[in-house]
Amino acid sequence: MLIESITLHNFRQFKGKQRLEFSNDPQKNVTVLLGDNTFGKTTILQAFNWCLYGVADFPKDSNPDFLLNLEIANEFAGVQQKSEVYVELMLIHKDMEYIILRKQPYVDRGYGNWTALQPQINVSYKENGITKPVREGEEQRIINSILPQSLSGYFFFDTERVSDISSRKDLSDAVRGLLGLAAVGNARKHLGARTLKATAIGQWSASLDSSGDERAKRAQETIAHETERMEALENEIKRAEKELVSLNAQKERIAEILRDNQNTAELQRKKQAIESNLESERIELEKCNKLFLGYFSNSAITYFMLPLMDQAENCLVNANVDDRGIRDMTESSIRDIIKRGRCICGAKIEVGDDGQTGNSAYLHILEELRFLPPAHIGTAIQNFKQLVSTDRRNIALFYPMIEQKYKDIQRHRDTIASLEDEITHIDKSIFGKENMGSYEADMNRIKDNIKRMTEKKAKCDRDIGACQSAIESAQKVYDSLVSTSERNQKLITYIAYAEQICNWIDETYAEKEQEMRVRLQERVNDIFGKMYHGQRKVQIDKQYHVTLFAQLNGKEIITGESEGLKRVKNFAFIAGLVDLAKEKATMGRNTSDSITWDNEAYPLVMDAPFSNADETHIKNISAVLPEVANQVIMFVMEKDWQYAEPVIAGRVGKYCKLNKRSESHTQIIE
Repeated sequence: MLIESITLHNFRQFKGKQRLEFSNDPQKNVTVLLGDNTFGKTTILQAFNWCLYGVADFPKDSNPDFLLNLEIANEFAGVQQKSEVYVELMLIHKDMEYIILRKQPYVDRGYGNWTALQPQINVSYKENGITKPVREGEEQRIINSILPQSLSGYFFFDTERVSDISSRKDLSDAVRGLLGLAAVGNARKHLGARTLKATAIGQWSASLDSSGDERAKRAQETIAHETERMEALENEIKRAEKELVSLNAQKERIAEILRDNQNTAELQRKKQAIESNLESERIELEKCNKLFLGYFSNSAITYFMLPLMDQAENCLVNANVDDRGIRDMTESSIRDIIKRGRCICGAKIEVGDDGQTGNSAYLHILEELRFLPPAHIGTAIQNFKQLVSTDRRNIALFYPMIEQKYKDIQRHRDTIASLEDEITHIDKSIFGKENMGSYEADMNRIKDNIKRMTEKKAKCDRDIGACQSAIESAQKVYDSLVSTSERNQKLITYIAYAEQICNWIDETYAEKEQEMRVRLQERVNDIFGKMYHGQRKVQIDKQYHVTLFAQLNGKEIITGESEGLKRVKNFAFIAGLVDLAKEKATMGRNTSDSITWDNEAYPLVMDAPFSNADETHIKNISAVLPEVANQVIMFVMEKDWQYAEPVIAGRVGKYCKLNKRSESHTQIIE
């Protein structure tokens, strides 16, 4: 995506029609717009957002919803007088030129009482030199296909957005969209699951005919009930995770105060390392407990039956056992065959009037009755002995396995107790020193809350597991009962194929996202190293949140961040995203990939990008941004530009200035 121009007509302080063109030269890909505070830099940035998405974020004390230029409003005031605001954006996306025009008409209801009418949006594109409009009603969908609104804040941003960009809630989805992962994720969401009725699999599952079968209906009710309960539990987990993020942030702030104000830095670092090990040990202990309980649940009953088996075998050691009986055959089975009048081999069975005579087939069957329980218990004894022999082989493995698993549990318990003792000892050493007691008390309170929320989350996880088991069991019952009709069999086949595709997508998506996150972290660290003049490292977690670490005595610790350092970190993150997206767009489809990653390079449009950055960082940032983005548009103050210009001047393809003629009239000078 490349932006060619933006035209503003009576938009806020930009009176009349004013056009701003941007450099698209690959070698001189930077456009600089110079202007001080209140000159209208942020207004132009918001004009992009308003034109594309119909939203603009202005200060509440500046009548944010009124877009018409105030001088125009005064000049044309009068009953039923009309005026119009519009912004036109021309851009190129995937080699297609688009023209996006959003209008906001106003009417004066009574000498200055301007009222906004229904806004209008027009989107057109050029094909073979001919301008064609998109179909009415499709305008916003086309705009979002060019640049989704969820991503726009990463490419049209001001100082406030940059400062908190790495902690936004929608960061994961936005990053996945930028790096081309969203299409695959959307495909997975579309297929869904049997319990999600709005998805493809859910709709097929709901279409299965279970009419007239009470068991199938009960199974459906169980699935619906457990699904609803599972969704409620998942919401509880989300709330708990949100609370844990807040609590951990509070914990880190207090820990930072303790590190900065106590002579206990080494103890604090040691404590952090122990806490990390403690968390790992608790995870391992939980795994060992699950393994122990699972193995014990499946095998213990046979082990505890061993004494009874010994007694039974001793009782039966001298029993007269023969193997003439047919294993698992019963007298009831023989009686049913006689009643049917034909043997399973096809021979006809004829019974005499006295019940004791008949044809040869009947006499043979009567002979078999002598060797079946209860007439002949030898067959049952022989079956029992074979069962005991099989169970003994399994019992021989039980005790060594259960003993080893219990030792593993005890080892982790001992390690956890030792680590907790170390933490308690450190806590006592740093508690109350230099009037820091209140911070220590806050830390203990926060830890208690973290423990409580963690236990709550763990309980919800266990309950979700129970729900899933109930759903799976009910689903098996339901599937077995509805698979009789031809239509149901087709739907079940469709569902089976779709679920296999889901499994493949899940595996491939997880692999690709992990690979992408690793590459992104490497790219961000490389760019951060070029921008930052110190020795720190960036780490990106699974939610794409960014944390800075520093080396201290051979260990990595989380560091505090000044506004300037935070700015550099965020620029490195954004630049890494843009650079990786540009690389993926340039590569196109990789034929070795099993999935096509659909993405496009994007520009960076920045308002006051160097605020709170020192001279060195301004120079470093200026050197990096033109290299990673295919187009850079900067709204810069003169005082910051003096440091950036020597570094970036060779990449600037266009200069513009803002001339503030009055508080309600700014002119763009090219």
